[in-house]
Amino acid sequence: MLIAYKQISLSIVAVALLLLAGCGSGSRPMNSGNFSGTVAVPNAAATVTPAGRTAVANVALSRAHIVGGTSAIITVNLTQPAPAEGIAVQLSSSDASIVAAPAVVKISPGQISATVVAATIPVSADTTVAISALYQGSIAGTSLSIASAPKYPFSVAINPSTVTLSAGQSGSIIVATKIIAGYDQALSLAVLSLPTGVAVTLTPPVIPAPGAGTSVADITVSNSLAPGSYSIEVTASHGRTVRSAKLKLNVASSSGPGATFQGCWYKQNGKRYQAVTVSVTNSGTYPFNAILYNGTTCNPNDWADQFGFGQPLQFSSGFDWTFWFTDFAGQSDTSAFWYVGNSQSQCVNYAVAPDC
Repeated sequence: MLIAYKQISLSIVAVALLLLAGCGSGSRPMNSGNFSGTVAVPNAAATVTPAGRTAVANVALSRAHIVGGTSAIITVNLTQPAPAEGIAVQLSSSDASIVAAPAVVKISPGQISATVVAATIPVSADTTVAISALYQGSIAGTSLSIASAPKYPFSVAINPSTVTLSAGQSGSIIVATKIIAGYDQALSLAVLSLPTGVAVTLTPPVIPAPGAGTSVADITVSNSLAPGSYSIEVTASHGRTVRSAKLKLNVASSSGPGATFQGCWYKQNGKRYQAVTVSVTNSGTYPFNAILYNGTTCNPNDWADQFGFGQPLQFSSGFDWTFWFTDFAGQSDTSAFWYVGNSQSQCVNYAVAPDC
């Protein structure tokens, strides 16, 4: 979903976010999950897409939240009209088994956008799939929140829904339950499908009545676990009623990218966005992830936004990557963790971060 561009520069906009109302400390608006980024050669004076280059500007959805089994209309927008020969934009989803998007979107000469329809399948648990569009080194995207059919009096979700750790490392997520009006029962939490070498501790393991609340899930990866992507199921239950959510755990190679991070504010079109500039010592393809928090301390209960979701991204030494969130422009009372492979930034406090 995220593709590195190895020439002069790149505009990147893409991917995913767990879209959930009522998680963390109180109910928050659902966000679009859009983000942007730029890749530039070392020592470049600016990291922007060169003037005159046709690039993907953004990906828009007719609806950001749908029930599985229905369709979504996807619009790919360019930064300027397509040239005389027209262009073909590559389109992909992070889980093609759930969202079936056309592989190519053709944009006719002189047009600035094109629209396609993507079908989805029914899902047993709420999930989020990233939709991304790629053209000549520019990439853009957003996330589609897919809900199961509303049959149950409660639901469970995970923030963030993707975690990247190396063997021997630990991390944490928030498990959040939500109820419909009138429900008043305690919910028991459990973790299923744990791979050998992964331990998860839930605190607390029970959400007291009426059943809406949060629990911290601490994840520990043993030194012996092989690199790869693992799916872990978290359930909330009362009696015979069980609801589940999926956690994607990426275990990175211990050698890793040797990434360094500089949190900063990216300026574009008169606005400022929470950003980071990344460089790597070891070239390679590594999972990428970013999590934004309300407040300046990266408190997991204050989760606000996520993108990347462990999508493999090619990094090369000698290039700098700058990524930024787009949904919280100018909000300085925020913080973020940034991840490339097994490298993780310190908590970036955007109340004091410099400009990029």
